[in-house]
Amino acid sequence: MPTKANYENTKLLNQQIRVSQGLEKADLVIKKTKFLDVFSGAFITGDIAVNGKHIVGTVDPYSGKEEIDGGGLYLVPGFIDSHVHIESSLMTPQRFEQTVLPFGTTSAIWDPHEIANVKGSEGIIWAIKSTEDLTMDVFIMVPSCVPASSKSMGFETGGAEVNAEHLRPFIKHPRVLGLAEMMNFPGLLAGDPDVLEKIHDFKELKRDGHCPMLSGKALNAYGAAGISTCHESISIEEAKEKLSKGIQVLIREGSCAKNANALLPLINSYTSSVLSMCSDDRNPADISKEGHIDFIIKEGLRQGIKPESLFRVASFAPAQLYGLADRGCIAPGYLADFCLIKPIEDGNWQEGFQIVKVFKSGVHYQAAEESSPLEAESQFSGKNMNLAPVKAADFHIEGKEGSSKTVEVRVIDVQPNQIVTKHHLAHLANDQQKGLQADPEQDILKIAVLERHQNTGHKGIGFVKGFGLKQGAIATSINHDSHNVIVVGASDHAMSEAVDKLISIDGGIMVWKSSDEWESLALPIGGLMTNLHPAELANSLYKLKNLAKQLGCGLHEPFLQLSFLALPVIPSLKITDQGLVDVDANKIVPILT
Repeated sequence: MPTKANYENTKLLNQQIRVSQGLEKADLVIKKTKFLDVFSGAFITGDIAVNGKHIVGTVDPYSGKEEIDGGGLYLVPGFIDSHVHIESSLMTPQRFEQTVLPFGTTSAIWDPHEIANVKGSEGIIWAIKSTEDLTMDVFIMVPSCVPASSKSMGFETGGAEVNAEHLRPFIKHPRVLGLAEMMNFPGLLAGDPDVLEKIHDFKELKRDGHCPMLSGKALNAYGAAGISTCHESISIEEAKEKLSKGIQVLIREGSCAKNANALLPLINSYTSSVLSMCSDDRNPADISKEGHIDFIIKEGLRQGIKPESLFRVASFAPAQLYGLADRGCIAPGYLADFCLIKPIEDGNWQEGFQIVKVFKSGVHYQAAEESSPLEAESQFSGKNMNLAPVKAADFHIEGKEGSSKTVEVRVIDVQPNQIVTKHHLAHLANDQQKGLQADPEQDILKIAVLERHQNTGHKGIGFVKGFGLKQGAIATSINHDSHNVIVVGASDHAMSEAVDKLISIDGGIMVWKSSDEWESLALPIGGLMTNLHPAELANSLYKLKNLAKQLGCGLHEPFLQLSFLALPVIPSLKITDQGLVDVDANKIVPILT
């Protein structure tokens, strides 16, 4: 005898079959729309019938309990963000959904390594639980590198460590798709035992990559280890080599790292099945102003790339890549995740498109309009900022003994809209009394990282070029990936004031101009996230950016740009609580040359 569950399932299946044949009315029918057939790469005109969560019919005429006139509209599969750190949106998953679903993103693949770097396995568990009851589907790639670099290198002090043993319990979870970005490619290439153990443990699942500028035999080795993707390509030549070696390229457009324009020319009818799109790190201000995955599609349309190929890359390709066989297509049996869209200018896709309606599992999504509390309660116990108050003297850098009037120093050279940096050399006044000071006229500022998790007192101090500050300081507890405090400033005094105010709000973002003029954003969840309504959060970011601009900063995204200067696996020169890290040489180096 069939079980009750089997009986209900077969009953539902029979109903789907009857609706597909037109013997019963569908729940929803989009009439006479142009829908994308991802298998032929063409738009086809016809009806789309939906019953329950799934598409049950295409092309042929259907009757529905609800019918929508699709004449003059196009219907495309819901977009999939193939790699995102939701924490970098500064929002909880619920707020993230509220922000991106209206832009057509119906599924996302989350690497929660930011909260894992702060809270370890507890952070991964929180990420899974916090996405259980969302409207959009959020899948998990478990963090591979917590901390980002091998512990044996001693490059940084993080809030947690996640080794292979910690990750094994997550392998069988139904929403875990695999192992997230293997940032520690130096460890992989050197045969680090823990890295190899993680890769082997996840051999039956996907293993994402993260290998900026890796090429030749080293890239061969990375692929031979089982890495199947990379979202860190910054040039089309780099991306082509990765594709040729079987490493699928994720085209990224974040708030800081903007690679879409460079990589979109890769897309054609052939490659549209092996490329995907991702946001990686994108804040709500940019999303609300420009969009999410749809923004990358529109950039491609402006370049004259065929819409059929672009929409395929945004949906079908990532679904196939990550084994999500139930979505990414407008065809019977697939989830009814789709967007009704309309070209801004009829017949001319290069002008972009408007999203008219978004459907998730057959239901038209409409974001709630409720207001949020001004503060969010932390989801974790304890303080975010285990750090004593600081003084200007804490940022002192000794000059060089002797009669030399100037000294040569190593300087982190920021590259706008990129997370890679260059290694710059500059000359600063050698003051035996005051030590080495920032020189805003040369755009040489001080930068420091202070350990905030264990109150060790560890700090690294150096110099940076590219922020343009003439006064004041910017500080944040978002510091990829160990998430210590990072601060950049035009003077030691400004840096100490900014850090002390950051401590007073228990983590977040702080822009300090004077004792009477400063802006802050508290991030009570791990020093990374808030439950503020997306509109309130975007408004706060606008105020922070405006004040940073008043200080002289010309960077589009100063806060993420600052945060990535502490990531010691991204070339070329970075800074952690242990000091300056020459990533190319794989060692800590002194400030003075």
